[in-house]
Amino acid sequence: MGAAVDISNDHAPKRCAPAARLRVLLVTEAAAKGTGRHVLDLAEGLIARGCDVHLLYSPFRLDDSFRTRMWSMPGLRHVALPMRRSVHPSDIRAAWSAREYLHQFGPFDIVHGHSSKGGAVARLAAMGSGAATFYTPHALVTMSAELPGWKRRFFALAELVLSKLTTRIIAVGAEEARFALAAGLGESRVVMVPNGVGALQLPPRHEARRACGVGDDEIVVGWVGRLVADKAPEVLINAMAIALNKAPRMRAVLVGDGPMRVALAELAARLGLARKVSLLGELDARQILPAFDIFASSSRMEAMPYAILEAMAAGLPIVAMRTSGAELLVEPGVNGTIVPTDDCEGLAAALVSLTADPGLAERMGAASRQRVAQFTIDKMVERTLALYESCVSSVATDDEPQLAADVE
Repeated sequence: MGAAVDISNDHAPKRCAPAARLRVLLVTEAAAKGTGRHVLDLAEGLIARGCDVHLLYSPFRLDDSFRTRMWSMPGLRHVALPMRRSVHPSDIRAAWSAREYLHQFGPFDIVHGHSSKGGAVARLAAMGSGAATFYTPHALVTMSAELPGWKRRFFALAELVLSKLTTRIIAVGAEEARFALAAGLGESRVVMVPNGVGALQLPPRHEARRACGVGDDEIVVGWVGRLVADKAPEVLINAMAIALNKAPRMRAVLVGDGPMRVALAELAARLGLARKVSLLGELDARQILPAFDIFASSSRMEAMPYAILEAMAAGLPIVAMRTSGAELLVEPGVNGTIVPTDDCEGLAAALVSLTADPGLAERMGAASRQRVAQFTIDKMVERTLALYESCVSSVATDDEPQLAADVE
């Protein structure tokens, strides 16, 4: 797992002396889900702190939540810049268009790319502009266990080359930071700024349970994410088949959609779990969280998932795989349990343990709510802004070396 990372209030980055109004250009191809949410949280926080913020986003991977929030955000200048998710010849045009934007509306102090494609376009566009360049991968693509070997080598080389154009690479979780360091992206470049969440507006438990269609006597194991191989939802379903032998009142509720949905429904039916596994599809998980008794994360690759952060804010005990990006979030035995990746039996045992001891589940849920207070949007924005200011002024913040040194 590596060394623990100190995230206490006493170690939040100290702000530099107030700088002149920073001009920041954010670039993202992933205008949806967790990446899109992070970008808009950052943009809103920077604007509130006096920065002039511009956003280039791709309309190809854009969800309604991002669109609505972006258009209603005062002070944000946003322009659509078509970018494909996969490598494509049009990437050259995207980088050139971003470069033209820098020349037309610059100079910018900071150019900050998010996700692999947004990061590449931003750094190529900023070459020679004099701006400090930042890159937040939101889980490096090479972390995926599903990536073919030749693609892994290609993307690893691309990340290594682009790292030379980067002032700072911001990892949102400890596992991602260690991976970036092991990939040779630069000890002096890689820093960690965890994701954060704000206060949640949650419906009453009885309303959420009714929306899920679960009974009052059922113990609900919640799961939130895209139904794709890296999220490993099938691991939870297989674990349920084991756990139900000892905890027959247990039921799994999966929120999210994706290419595995039909296969997961077939797996549940094959295991005789059609009535014990609910696939709710795409919806706002915050409207369902109060229905859960336990939150499970089975991911094989994560940076720092908002799903776990929100589950903690909802006061849920967490059971997560070691590769679920939960290292900073889950303290084993305090607010949850960490099990080996793809270990269906270990996941089942952890779920049964919480089901058998409601008092333990309640104590862990309360600990989750306390622990998540260390991960706020304000802290994420303040830490990022401190890095911006330190790089623009060429004066390192007190905590910048600490953030890098904490990752092993």
